[in-house]
Amino acid sequence: MNTDHTATVEKFLSTLLSTLDAIPPTVPLPQLSSQPRIIINGQPFSSKEQFQQLWSTLPISNHQVTSCDIHTIPTGQSPQFIVLAHAKVRFDESGKNKLGDSTLLHNQTPIAPASGTSRALWSHWFGVTISCVIDYDVVNNPHAQCVTSWDYRFTENPTSSIYKVE
Repeated sequence: MNTDHTATVEKFLSTLLSTLDAIPPTVPLPQLSSQPRIIINGQPFSSKEQFQQLWSTLPISNHQVTSCDIHTIPTGQSPQFIVLAHAKVRFDESGKNKLGDSTLLHNQTPIAPASGTSRALWSHWFGVTISCVIDYDVVNNPHAQCVTSWDYRFTENPTSSIYKVE
């Protein structure tokens, strides 16, 4: 049990963030345990389904991890990992959410490129700090529902973005 699993947990964190960036019908953070503690900017969520439903209605996102600190917590027979990660995230400012619905007010029509296809118009980067607790099960099964705590906080807001996080 003295093996260093840092690389495994780092890869798992990247997988978690890619689920946040994926376009539905992919479920965001399917690796959340059945009753996780979820906090976004200090606001607790009562269930993982509530969080997943909300995240699916947000604009397309793009996450990049800038640093990651992982520690093993010896908790009896099955240890856990505590992860503190700093990341940056940007959002699509084209006026569509992940479901393809308009996010514009007053029934405005977004301007589409001449080709008729839309593409992401990325915002400037937001700073994010992520704290999470991951069960040891992740070592043997990266698809296990092993995230028992997820705290996601915005730490930097770009002044030039149309989005404002408080």
